[in-house]
Amino acid sequence: MQLVIDVHSHFYPKSYVEALNRRGFLRNVDSRLMISWGKRSSPVTTALTDINQKIENLKKLPYSFYSILSMSAPWTYILPKEEEVKVVKESNDQLAEIVRKYPDNFGGLATLPLNDIEASINEAERAIRDLGLHGFVVGTGVGDKTIADPEFKPVFKKISELSVPVFIHPGTMPLDRVLNEGAFAIFTSFVFETTYVATKLSLDGVLKEYGLKIIIPHGGGFIPYQLARFDMAHEVYKLGVTNPSGDLKKNVYYDTVVYSRETLEFVEKIMGIDKVVYGTDHPFPVSFPDLFLKLIQEVNPKDEDREKILVKNAKDLFKLKNL
Repeated sequence: MQLVIDVHSHFYPKSYVEALNRRGFLRNVDSRLMISWGKRSSPVTTALTDINQKIENLKKLPYSFYSILSMSAPWTYILPKEEEVKVVKESNDQLAEIVRKYPDNFGGLATLPLNDIEASINEAERAIRDLGLHGFVVGTGVGDKTIADPEFKPVFKKISELSVPVFIHPGTMPLDRVLNEGAFAIFTSFVFETTYVATKLSLDGVLKEYGLKIIIPHGGGFIPYQLARFDMAHEVYKLGVTNPSGDLKKNVYYDTVVYSRETLEFVEKIMGIDKVVYGTDHPFPVSFPDLFLKLIQEVNPKDEDREKILVKNAKDLFKLKNL
């Protein structure tokens, strides 16, 4: 059976779930879970919080899976500093335990207490050196700031020193004042947030300065489609210190959470097949693993090209030598 590495698969450890429950962000609605923060909300199955249920879901797929687990919005940024650090440490411990228990099925991306830069740097070191996790997931925004703001550069510097990638996931930029409620807010804001943050990290020189490897979801938002526009902004308006297309092709990986053959073809053509990695967004309603697999097969008739997207690119990125 074909092995597939999924770089975009979500799971909420127990301590994180408890913190969300205490604040009413996660609740049961009609036998399903509902995650809500600000004006954004989404239903989700219990596979988000029950690892046995997640395994059962994934075993039904037509391939052998290795899913790199990550938390998702709103992360711990909604907590007071002291509580946030505690919940992050406990959550990373719990995630690492899952990875140790199921080494053939799961890798893990640590989360960071980004309201406290020093604590984030310390936890980053612990997560990789002591817990053996495979990288990091960070949200696009922290309070009224974006992750691309200068104060977060020390965190990216530490991540680059640890030689692991970081998954930048949308959902927490402070856009709630102008968003409509519910799922529409997610569909429209997520692709913008990804585009803004990744492009700013390139223009500001962070990707080049640190040699940082990042993963961005949903086919890269608007980036592949508007890459020439960002280069024009740098050249004509003198924005940023680097020409973004170079960094956004060299340092950034784009997942396959897209929904048409034409879109996947375009991402591969513009960004390069070596920078495309398989993702599913499991277990949210936008996740269609069979469709994503079908699109990859249709767009890539050559075995070696499919193997790059399904296994090799992610295996090399995360240094999964024993997988």
